[in-house]
Amino acid sequence: MTATYVALGGAALATALGLRPLWRQGGPRASWPVMLLGAMLVGFSASLFMALKFAIPAIVPFWFDQPLAAAEAGLFGTDPYRLLDALFGRATLVVDRVYAFWLPVQLLVLFTVLAAPASHAKSRALNAYAAAWFLIGVVAAALLASVGPILFDREFGGDRFVPLHQSMALHGASMVLTTADAMWASYFSGEYRLVSGISAAPSMHVAISFWILLAARNLAPRAVPLAAAYFGFIWIASVQLGWHYVSDGLIGVLAMAALWWLAGLLPYRSPSIAPA
Repeated sequence: MTATYVALGGAALATALGLRPLWRQGGPRASWPVMLLGAMLVGFSASLFMALKFAIPAIVPFWFDQPLAAAEAGLFGTDPYRLLDALFGRATLVVDRVYAFWLPVQLLVLFTVLAAPASHAKSRALNAYAAAWFLIGVVAAALLASVGPILFDREFGGDRFVPLHQSMALHGASMVLTTADAMWASYFSGEYRLVSGISAAPSMHVAISFWILLAARNLAPRAVPLAAAYFGFIWIASVQLGWHYVSDGLIGVLAMAALWWLAGLLPYRSPSIAPA
């Protein structure tokens, strides 16, 4: 599986370089060794992350869903996905498909940042990104072990979220349903597969989407409106589709904001320029 992740990293790098003229005409970029090494590291890191995520329930049983679902139902008067389904139910199919492209979108942004010339802003963005996958995606995910609404009934029993599944099926949201089935099959069988690992809190989808917004603010200010819209869409979609509770996104945003602040404190040394 590591080779698959490395190949995805290489494809994302090639795409980012191919689209580079659309947002920057000419100008310097990172060296080929730096970019190729970055693609390999992303592939290896993704493989390690998935393995660690898969191991979470063997170390910490899922416990956060029940108190969190009860708290949010009390706060909103019902399970939040119901409110979003009432507002955006007709767009569920589109939401499902666009949400499914989160991985290539965030990889494209990552390698666009990686290809940028050296700067404090680039260093800060990459440091925050790398730290987030371990500290938010593994450590915090283990502390707040949870399955999310889409898998709640399978883990804890009952039929609380049956209407969620019915709504997804009614609107043809096949991506969320098939992916959830694959994750559950891997978890239930104990077999590590390409689609494995269950973790709802904190939401890495929302955390990394917020990172995209922060990176755009520092590296590509003209892209901030688009990044902000995408961030908002991912947070709302994560709840509407049942992948996450509202609080999962909030925790992800706060954690990413803290990591971004800490990354800004790290010393940065400008690369030396050899004399002509």
